[in-house]
Amino acid sequence: HQASAERVVPLASPHPLPAPAMTRCSSMLAFLAWWAFAAASGQCGESSGVGYAKDMMLLSTRITLQAARGIDSNHKVASNPKPSAYEPGKELIQELVTMPPAADGLPPSLLQRLSQVRITPEIRVLITQMLGDIEHTFPIIVEASHNDTRLRDHVYAGFDAIALQLNQRDAAKKDAVAEARQLHYNCRTQESSLSGSLAQINRSVTDSGERKDDKLAIWQLRYSALAPDGLGSLSASALAEHEGLVEKYTEAMHDYTQALQNYEAKVAEYQKTVAEHKEKNAECKRKQAYFEGAVCESGASLQTSCSAYVSTYDLHVQDYKDMASGIAARVVDRKAEWTHLNRVACVLHELAASEKDGELGENSSATEILRGCYEVDFTNHNLTIPELHPPARQPCQVTPMWPCTAAFVHEEYAALPSDAAAAACMSPCSESKTPSSTPAPTPALATEPAHLLAYIVTDCGGHRVQRCPVNGSGDCSTVAGGQGQGDGPRQLNFPLGLALAPDGDFVITDYQNHRIQQCPASGSGDCITVAGDQGQGAGSRQLNHPHDVVLASDGDFIVADHHNHRIQRCPASGSGECITVAGGQGEGDGPQQFHYPHGLALALDGDFIVTDRYNHRIQQCPASGSGDCITVAGGQGKGDGPKQLNQPWGGVALAADGDFIVTDTHNHRIQRCPASGSGECITVAG
Repeated sequence: HQASAERVVPLASPHPLPAPAMTRCSSMLAFLAWWAFAAASGQCGESSGVGYAKDMMLLSTRITLQAARGIDSNHKVASNPKPSAYEPGKELIQELVTMPPAADGLPPSLLQRLSQVRITPEIRVLITQMLGDIEHTFPIIVEASHNDTRLRDHVYAGFDAIALQLNQRDAAKKDAVAEARQLHYNCRTQESSLSGSLAQINRSVTDSGERKDDKLAIWQLRYSALAPDGLGSLSASALAEHEGLVEKYTEAMHDYTQALQNYEAKVAEYQKTVAEHKEKNAECKRKQAYFEGAVCESGASLQTSCSAYVSTYDLHVQDYKDMASGIAARVVDRKAEWTHLNRVACVLHELAASEKDGELGENSSATEILRGCYEVDFTNHNLTIPELHPPARQPCQVTPMWPCTAAFVHEEYAALPSDAAAAACMSPCSESKTPSSTPAPTPALATEPAHLLAYIVTDCGGHRVQRCPVNGSGDCSTVAGGQGQGDGPRQLNFPLGLALAPDGDFVITDYQNHRIQQCPASGSGDCITVAGDQGQGAGSRQLNHPHDVVLASDGDFIVADHHNHRIQRCPASGSGECITVAGGQGEGDGPQQFHYPHGLALALDGDFIVTDRYNHRIQQCPASGSGDCITVAGGQGKGDGPKQLNQPWGGVALAADGDFIVTDTHNHRIQRCPASGSGECITVAG
């Protein structure tokens, strides 16, 4: 035999097992493999040091000895039990295997008895089976270690994903600001060019006017030189001279006509340029306002995303530390288990190495040989999982200068052309304080939040909304609807989506009534229509089978207008027109289209997360209501692959780290998809 710190290679059995024994052994191996993996991976509860290794070996010993003795699953003795001489050796081996993994050495009494044990053919079969079981367990221990390493790396990579999401959002806002800045600057440059053209054309108008006046004076002079009293009194010579004057008069009149036409053309050109300049100036004012608004939005987004990042980072750090603590405990378990199994295997090899029954007892050095198995260093350093400390939290981006401040005006507008200066500041935002780089830690959630008083449920087929006790016992009460299917102020017609207003009122998508109802939190009184008050349709005050609703930070209602293939934003006041913030360009799969949008959620930055049912994808649409939506999950056709979905028409929610939790309806599963919007989803339920 050969003992190694990495693994023990068992001796081949000189006595092949009969078929029934091999069948029992195979079943036992499968069960032992499962148990060893579960124990080594910490899947059976809290880690408890070397207790796992001990429990596993106790189970291994019981099953192995049962298989060798022919004991069935009901602990009944088989029809041909082994001779009694088999029992003392079996009991010694059982005592050896079930020793605590952390033991420093063989107890003297056990060592003495093992050195004198008779190695009968039956004992040899048992030892061979034991060695096979142990050998089968080693790769399971190693694989469990690899699994924990992969788990650590996966959770650690979550820090990069959180930071990447922050940077991508900030970069997108910065890009929008840069684009708006460039558009405004280009416009002012064009306005300056028009101002220069206007001045030049104005000079041309002045020059052509002066030339016109000169030509008019010459024409008038030529006219006055003609005979004032007619031609009858003129002599022949005077008549000839008059003909020359007429020719000059005609020439002067032609010159004046051309000068007048040129002047009028210059005036028309000037008026056209004035109109273009005025129009360009108005355009530049709009682009300036858009630029200042983009800076406001970027600053507000930076503050929001910074707070969200800090909060998400802190939660992930705690999750990571909890995970690392569990891994560290399991490493201790596996190392103890590895050493213990190798020691046991070493002893079993020594016992099996005797060439004939009773030989070991005749060997005076047997005690030292067996003791040596507990002096060999069987440490497997490959089971060590190096500790990785959480990366430092990334600093948040510096909030930009807010529009209308002196510093902003100087920085952004001082370089504009003097003849195309910026208009008075029209910023819609005000200065805000940048969040502290070390905010207070997020308080831990209680086991049962104090505010969790009841479950509010849309009972679709019952045309009502129910309030049910949080403890799961007792009757539910109707808080909206419940007076039959209808369109009255206390009736609903297939209610689907539900949200809670800040004051506790219930906001409900009344699917078949094509409206959004706000019902009193008290559960009594009439509901009022806050969106879709003009019946079924595609107008700005109409909806067509609304499916879900969420509330924006300002209280506006964000509605999945199902059959209109659009997302509507309706005023928090409950009156006025809704605006389309996503979709609305007909049924389709383009970046600004939906094919029956169903579920809704709000991202940390206010973007709309939409389940696009028949496009088999999840879309993230800008909170601003303009620009393309991007696919963050699915979008690779109908299917059940890790990057596919099949009619996700249920809800969607966001995990603490920003991952998307999706009901993949027709695949009968719940998928967790990366917050980055790329990569594979994993199944977390179903």
